[in-house]
Amino acid sequence: MQNTVNEYYTSKISTLDTELKKIRKMLSYLYLLRLITFLIFIAFLVLFIRSENLFLFPGIALASLVAFLLTVKMDLKFAFKERFASNKLLLNSNELKSVDHQYTDRETGSVYLHLNPHLATDFDLLGIGSLFQYLNRCSTLGGKLKLAGGLCQSRQQETLIRDKQLAILELVDKNEFVQDFQTHGMFLTESGNELENLKTWLGLPEEKSRMLPVLCILIPLLNTCWLMLVISGIFTINSLLLPILISLSIVGSNLKKINRAHATLTRTAGTLKSYTTLIRLMEAEKFKSDFLSGLRNKLLHRGLQAGDSLTSLFKLLNGFDLRLNILASLLLNTFLLYDIQILLRLGKWKEKHREIVPTWFDVLSELDSLTSFSVYAFNNQGAVSYPIISEEEFTFQATEMGHPLLHPGTRICNSFSFSGTPSVMIITGANMAGKSTFLRTLSVNLILAKNGAPVCARDFLFTPCDILSSIKIQDSLSNNESYFYAELVRIREIIDHVKTNPRTLVVLDEILRGTNTKDKQTGSLGLLEKLISLKAVVLVATHDLSLGELEKRFPEIVVNKCFEVELTNDQLIFDYKLKNGISQKLNASYLMKKMGIID
Repeated sequence: MQNTVNEYYTSKISTLDTELKKIRKMLSYLYLLRLITFLIFIAFLVLFIRSENLFLFPGIALASLVAFLLTVKMDLKFAFKERFASNKLLLNSNELKSVDHQYTDRETGSVYLHLNPHLATDFDLLGIGSLFQYLNRCSTLGGKLKLAGGLCQSRQQETLIRDKQLAILELVDKNEFVQDFQTHGMFLTESGNELENLKTWLGLPEEKSRMLPVLCILIPLLNTCWLMLVISGIFTINSLLLPILISLSIVGSNLKKINRAHATLTRTAGTLKSYTTLIRLMEAEKFKSDFLSGLRNKLLHRGLQAGDSLTSLFKLLNGFDLRLNILASLLLNTFLLYDIQILLRLGKWKEKHREIVPTWFDVLSELDSLTSFSVYAFNNQGAVSYPIISEEEFTFQATEMGHPLLHPGTRICNSFSFSGTPSVMIITGANMAGKSTFLRTLSVNLILAKNGAPVCARDFLFTPCDILSSIKIQDSLSNNESYFYAELVRIREIIDHVKTNPRTLVVLDEILRGTNTKDKQTGSLGLLEKLISLKAVVLVATHDLSLGELEKRFPEIVVNKCFEVELTNDQLIFDYKLKNGISQKLNASYLMKKMGIID
């Protein structure tokens, strides 16, 4: 199946490369044609000026000018086609590398660590080499935030999970649509303030004025009539000063409102155009799944499509920028009160769409984030499956489950199951045997499952739940916190959460590593007993073999699993396979001797 995906992208790259060559060849022809038509226009214009032929030369000059303008229009069209094809070629080239797990040049998502620093750090959800970096195909800032939020935050609504599964499945079958969406998204450039500026403007109260709409009709009529009277000789040209002063004084009295609106919206137009293109793509696509159809339906407001409404706003904003040209602004405001006309039309647009605009961008962000999961599903066909939500109280069951960030060529998969509350799985094993990787493997796949995405397993049955972890605890010099104290604070947070949210999976890696062996054993046993009393579901990795004795005290609750290591020909051999029981083999002293640290 993986070969099929490679062949798909290789074929797309070849087709796009051929298409790009044809477009560039056409562009070179258009460049030549543009030059020729322009030179013909200049030549016959000169001939017309120097000769008395009033028909042939100006006719040819006019025809060549029209041909030149048409050529320019075609050139712009093919220039966009070239950029689009180049973007799509780059997209497919990047996907071909991603299939081979080469993705470190993508965005890391580190800016979203504040969403859930413990979960994101413990399971490499954000940052370099993270799940976000591997998954992210979002074009919009809103889509990236929604993707990061979905990975970092709890989501337990079973209906929503099932709906998103069907949506992702549909998008996998619509990979051409997804690629077109992503390719258009590559034209989008955001500084991060554009949508906030738009929302700020939408939130500003609109000052009602009965006079301004009337003046916007009367003043242009008055100015036109006055100008006609000047042309006919009834009024002197100096008399034009009066209507000019009247017009400019009206515009000047409203200049504060005009400048405020323009300053808020001036840098939004370009971004808005790209957003409109993406929304139009979504509107034009027919979806079968309820979730995607529901998103698309939200783009319809008062009988108008969001794309049409945003296009009208984009045109108004483009028109507003004419005021940056001093001469054009002076002429248009003098005769038409142009800035006020635009301001009033913007006000009407705002009143009509104020409430619905945030919904449009939220819909776009939702689809944008779903495309990331659909590309992941498409690229890993044969290696992933869509999980089933368990009807039982608390169940996890996986067959051949592996970590999605590991290369398929080196990935080792494991099968396991546990269920019921309370439930504790204690995983022991030597250093580097695979304990921590297993914790991350289960948790990352569970996070994918809660987002409606496929998981890296042959089969996966799960109960949607919160995930709380204590793995990569950090001390803090600025807060005067030791490592041990920071770990205790985190454990306190976990216990408080479990008390009020019983549907929680607690993942622990080497409990209380910041204290001495005796305290560590006593404290670890006490903590697990406490979590058992709270009917928690716990997954814990440890070197402390004494914790395995809990299975004897709680035979129906605690289960021991381990990762073993073999010493063959003076070499440590790891098979990274999960086994039953308590680990019997250690390797720390052997590794220290091999590295010359101890004798």
